[in-house]
Amino acid sequence: MTQKTKRIVIVGIAICALSAVALLFSAGVIGVSADNIERDARKSQKVDTWEVSKSVNDKLGAMIFYSDTLDAHIFSIYLNRDGFSFGYFFRTGGSDSIIMDGVHEFAYDTYGSAIISMNKVGVARIVLDNGADATRIDIDPSKPFAVVIPENCGLVTLFDINENTVPITATRND
Repeated sequence: MTQKTKRIVIVGIAICALSAVALLFSAGVIGVSADNIERDARKSQKVDTWEVSKSVNDKLGAMIFYSDTLDAHIFSIYLNRDGFSFGYFFRTGGSDSIIMDGVHEFAYDTYGSAIISMNKVGVARIVLDNGADATRIDIDPSKPFAVVIPENCGLVTLFDINENTVPITATRND
C-alpha cells in the first residue's frame, strides 16, 4: 500500500468515526456528563449569574437556580436513562409556583425523585426512613434547595427548624 493510499484510508476512517459520534449525539444516545450538567442547564435555560443548589446521583440530577433576592428561580432535572445511552439527558425544567411557595417532589419510577424548593417554608432537614434505619439530610432553612432522593428509600419526611413536618406536593413523571 502506498503512502497516499494509507492517508486516504486513515482520513476515511477518521471521517467515519466522527460521523458515528455525531450520529450518536443526534440520536440521543450520548448526553452530558455529571460534571457538565450545571453548565448545560445554565446554557439551555439561559441562566448566567444566579446561585445554584444542585444534587446528582448515578440516575438523576436536579438543580435550582435562584436570584440573589430570592424572588425568581429556574429548575432543571436530568435523567441518566437506562439502556443504551451514556450521560444525563434534560427531562424537565422552568419555574413552578409550588417550588416558589412550597416543596415540589418530581418522582420518576426507577430513578428516584428530586425534591426542589425555594424554601420559603424553612425546611431544615429531610429524613429518609426505610424501616431499618433512617438517613438525615440537613438543609439550610434560609436557602433554596434541590435534593435527589434514591428510589426505594422508604418514607421521606421534611421538617422545619421547629420540628414541624412540611408538606410535599408530588408529581409522578414516568
